[in-house]
Amino acid sequence: MRKLDLLLASICLGIAVPANASIVYDNGTPNGTGGNLSGAWVQAEDFSFGSATNVGGAGIYIGTVSDIAAWDGSFTYYIFSDSGGSPGALLASGSVSPTVTPTGFPDSFGNAYLFAFDFNSAFDASGGATYWLGIHTAADFNSIGNLFWANTDNNGTATGHESFGGTFDNWSDNNEEHAFYLTGLTSGVPEPSTWAMMILGFGAAGVALRRRRAMKLALA
Repeated sequence: MRKLDLLLASICLGIAVPANASIVYDNGTPNGTGGNLSGAWVQAEDFSFGSATNVGGAGIYIGTVSDIAAWDGSFTYYIFSDSGGSPGALLASGSVSPTVTPTGFPDSFGNAYLFAFDFNSAFDASGGATYWLGIHTAADFNSIGNLFWANTDNNGTATGHESFGGTFDNWSDNNEEHAFYLTGLTSGVPEPSTWAMMILGFGAAGVALRRRRAMKLALA
């Protein structure tokens, strides 16, 4: 009976509450005025937090001059430190496969698409520090490509910077603000199936406890 009690307690206490991704930084949505090429360049935008924040992914708004099917499927993200108002040391990077969704936001090139993805590893941003999120949307830097990081309205932060060829030693200010958001992880509310498992587990544990008490009374 003790083994059963331990098993039921493990079921009740060991249920993992799923974590939900939430937006922890929002730089704006496309305003329909164009964007900056992200094929022959690495484009970067700054971000910061008032307190330490765990960043797990991002959503980038991309405009294209042709159908999105022309995209070669390659996407790389970068996180840089800040160096005098420009991207500095490379802190993290990774190749990912974004989920691409048409947004309906107007774009001077046509429809703006949302490229949403998780980082390969979560990034711990320090409070009060400035970082730069960089993107590259092609397999190489040999062609301009047709994907643009869509512009958004100026919001008081630094405008975007770009590095031709992705060498990171030739950053220049492109004088545009770009549409994106960052996501983090927050404790989630248990899903219905999780609640059902918890209720079942607690109920079973209660039955087991009542049986133990009845056995003790019978033996007394």
